[in-house]
Amino acid sequence: MKNQERFNQALYGVAPSLRSVLSRLPDTVKMNAEEIRLREGKPLAVTVSGETVFVRQNGQVCFYLSTDLCRVTAADLAESFRLLCGSSVYAHDDELRNGFIMMKNGCRAGVCGTLSAGGIMKDVTSVNIRIAHEVFGAANGIIKGFNYGGLLIAGAPGSGKTTVLRDLVRQISNGASGRLTRVTVIDSRGELSGSFGSGASNDLGADTDVLMTPDKAAGCEIALRTMFPDFIAFDEIGSEAELKRVSECFCAGVNVLTTAHTGNAEELLQRGITRSLINSGAISQIALLPRLHGGEIRLISVKELFCAEAV
Repeated sequence: MKNQERFNQALYGVAPSLRSVLSRLPDTVKMNAEEIRLREGKPLAVTVSGETVFVRQNGQVCFYLSTDLCRVTAADLAESFRLLCGSSVYAHDDELRNGFIMMKNGCRAGVCGTLSAGGIMKDVTSVNIRIAHEVFGAANGIIKGFNYGGLLIAGAPGSGKTTVLRDLVRQISNGASGRLTRVTVIDSRGELSGSFGSGASNDLGADTDVLMTPDKAAGCEIALRTMFPDFIAFDEIGSEAELKRVSECFCAGVNVLTTAHTGNAEELLQRGITRSLINSGAISQIALLPRLHGGEIRLISVKELFCAEAV
């Protein structure tokens, strides 16, 4: 039910003409919806359990192109962008330079259009609203084999890395190991905690602290210096500065939980930043998420990863 509520709440960022159609979607679609996609001149689409479905004018969905589909106009996109920005594009400049807008309850809107050299987004042509999901038990496939060291959660885009990381934090914080575990979450986009302004809408456990900052490297340093965690958790490492801080966490005896976009295990060693992360010693296990929903999580050691590379 909570996922359905989040879908409905995310509609504040959609033009009223489209909102009225989306609000009529069946409850089962809303509960399993992962994205709402608006593209200029194209059919209104929703990603449900990894599959794209189109939305008809009557609020029903179909898997094929037809004449009765709800189509997104340029005016719809302009109004949706205005609503997402709260009528102030400049207030979201820093986010838009990275192609997204933070929304309420941990949702996020990806934006495509014309990005100027100065980082100003205009002439918006696409908006992709990601519906944040809180799935209790999503990390069960990790917990049973987790050695409570550094962990890299790897998977293709849309495979649920953030959802799994969120649940893993909740479980270990609440004592899945037999004792409460201190975790500091560095939340750069509000997705892990579901924070918007103040307060968090997601359950990250009883022994978890949340630091909201776009600078994950600085966040790690602050957490080490002030919160004394057993684990520091954050979404994907994207810079050498963040990698350096992770190595410092490892040297200080603090384990790291993070994520990486990858199609398979081999790609982890082909990408410079993830290979450096693994070589740093800060990661002892890797959780490989399945491409298809409902598949099993594969938990392997770093040693297994390098053995596979050598074959």
